[in-house]
Amino acid sequence: MADLNDVPMDRMLRVPLCRMLAIPVLAGLFAITPAFAQKADPAAKPAPAAAPKLDATVREAAARIAAPLRLSSADGSRSCAFALKPDASGPGLAVEFDRPACADIGFSAQVIAWLPDPSGSIRLLNAQGRTVAEFTEGAGGSYEALREGDGVYFLANPATADATELRPEEVVGDWDLARQAGAPVCRVTFLDSPAKGGGFRLSIATGCDAALLRFGPTAWDIEGGNILVRGEGGASVIRFARQEDGGWARTPERGRPLLMTRP
Repeated sequence: MADLNDVPMDRMLRVPLCRMLAIPVLAGLFAITPAFAQKADPAAKPAPAAAPKLDATVREAAARIAAPLRLSSADGSRSCAFALKPDASGPGLAVEFDRPACADIGFSAQVIAWLPDPSGSIRLLNAQGRTVAEFTEGAGGSYEALREGDGVYFLANPATADATELRPEEVVGDWDLARQAGAPVCRVTFLDSPAKGGGFRLSIATGCDAALLRFGPTAWDIEGGNILVRGEGGASVIRFARQEDGGWARTPERGRPLLMTRP
C-alpha cells in the first residue's frame, strides 16, 4: 500500500468522505460495545434481599408475636391459616401457610417472610424485603391492614377469635350509630331473619344521616368476634370491634370515627 505522502492531492480529494471516516467510527463502536454488554437485562428478576441481622429486640418481639394465625378479608369471605415463625428466613422471619388455600387473597402470593416493626406492627415481606402489607394491632389481639385499592385484611389468633365469638341473639335488636359518644345520629335494628346473599336483615330508622349510610347497608353478620354491616350486594362492609368500655367502633378507624352502642 502506498504511503499517503506519496498519493497526489487530487486523488485524495476524490476519496469519499464516508470511507475516510469508516475506520475511526468502527473503532469507536468496538470500544463502546463492552459497556452495552455490561448493562443488566431489563427482563431479569430483582435479586433477593440479603438476610437481615436480627438483634435481640427483634428476636424477643418475634418470639412474643409468632403464632398460628388466620388471615382473612374484612367481610370474612376469604380466609386461610397463616403462621408466623420466630426462625430467620430470607429477608426476615419464616412464614408458613398453604398458598393454594390463600390464593383468593392475592397479595399472599408475594409473601415469603415477616418482621415485627418497632412500632408494634407486623410487616409481611416479599423476596426483596419490601413490605407487601403492614398489620397494626387492633382490638382483641387482632391485627389489621388497609391496602389501598384492595381492602382491609386481618390477622387474628383463631383461639382468641373463638373465645370472643358472638351469638346472633346477643346482637339482634336496636343500636345507635354516632360520630362521637353520646350523640347518636342514626338508629339501626338488627333482625334475626335471613338476608338475601347471606347474613341477617337490618332496618334503618327514618331521619338517619344520608352521608353516614351512603354505602346502603342491607345486612349484618358476625365474623371473628366482630359485627359486620354489609352494603347492597356485599360489596361494601363496615366491621365493628368491641371496645374496652363495652361499646363498638368501626375498625380499622379511617377518617371520622363511627361508634355503635345500645340505646
